[in-house]
Amino acid sequence: MAKAKTPTDEKFEKIDFDLFEALAAIDRKDYGYYDRLTEEQKKKFTPFMLIKWTSAIKANSKLQSYYVLATNDFANRHLFNENVMKHPKLQWLMLCTVGLGTKQFHQWIPQIRDAVSKLKEKPKLDEITEYYTKLYPSTDKALIKEISSTVMKDYSRKQFLAEEFPSMKMDEIEVLNAVISDNDIKRYEEEKGI
Repeated sequence: MAKAKTPTDEKFEKIDFDLFEALAAIDRKDYGYYDRLTEEQKKKFTPFMLIKWTSAIKANSKLQSYYVLATNDFANRHLFNENVMKHPKLQWLMLCTVGLGTKQFHQWIPQIRDAVSKLKEKPKLDEITEYYTKLYPSTDKALIKEISSTVMKDYSRKQFLAEEFPSMKMDEIEVLNAVISDNDIKRYEEEKGI
């Protein structure tokens, strides 16, 4: 006979969003996972963090390359679009498109130099390239170069936004960087006479 749930049992229910459980669901392409989350867990769903973790796996260089490029193409490119941001389930579905159906070992990508990550200093291409070469030693040098130049461009844009809008928080800069284009920045600079 099933035991009746008491009010004290509820506070012991899992209410935190489990990052590693979510990553495993992405790997499995579990499109229904988001629907099974509690309302509290849905509030703690953080697509930006999932992008960082999803893109970095410990595997052979071809699989690593796939996860980096697929995460960018299928999720990162549109995840922070103002219309997509209103629909966390859609963000989840976009993340699931990256998975290959089997569990992967996801690893944390440590931040690049603190002064660079806090947008206090501009990154240097050699520094970024060295960082990704150490992170992915078996990855093709051409791909590392492509990733490094993309990261350089991204950091430069964020630093520009941080200088222009000093009262913005880092997460707001991340979102703004994701939704504006290079042409938007160019028009802004022309209008301001920069």
